[in-house]
Amino acid sequence: MRIFARHKSQRRRRSVFIAVLLAACGEEPFAVNGSPGRSLTVAVGQELDIILRTVGPGQYGSPPTISSSTIRFLDMTFVSPVPAGPTQRFRFKAEAAGQAIISFQHSESGTLVIDTVEVRATR
Repeated sequence: MRIFARHKSQRRRRSVFIAVLLAACGEEPFAVNGSPGRSLTVAVGQELDIILRTVGPGQYGSPPTISSSTIRFLDMTFVSPVPAGPTQRFRFKAEAAGQAIISFQHSESGTLVIDTVEVRATR
């Protein structure tokens, strides 16, 4: 099961809350795509997919910067090619309870996308 959450309207913000709540209930990957600056919650052992899109030249650097060992970077793949620019899927695995800040830097614009991930212990 994949759960996609977007952040452009209040309805979408509710979707994020629901997605985080549902993601906390299982071992399936948790996937998000949308605007930068998200705060996410996943369980230890769960995979997290973050999808970033670029309009124009360049791409987000891989591997991203991760502030702690609570999250482990697995890989990056290009998905859904569109004429406007690349779409990238970054995959992570939650290794231990705690907090990690994941930073993605764009190669052309220098844009920095920062996501905060809370990893909770499984019961």
